[in-house]
Amino acid sequence: MATTVETRPEWLPDEFEHEQVTRQEVWDELDRDARRHFGLTADEFLRIYRDPPGRYHGDVIFRSLTYLARLLDQPSQT
Repeated sequence: MATTVETRPEWLPDEFEHEQVTRQEVWDELDRDARRHFGLTADEFLRIYRDPPGRYHGDVIFRSLTYLARLLDQPSQT
């Protein structure tokens, strides 16, 4: 007998299943967090993200912001 696999994690409420954000919203969030944690603009953070110096390797906050940077590096679907 095959087991059923749930594709949506149980902790994810239904109302967030198809949440979409604009590139501008992602940009604004990256800019806000990069300024707060590193004193950098979003542009400056993206330059560092693409070629990070050693001091950022292993930095938990830097790694968490790279998820936003990856979204901005993906081609726009609009």
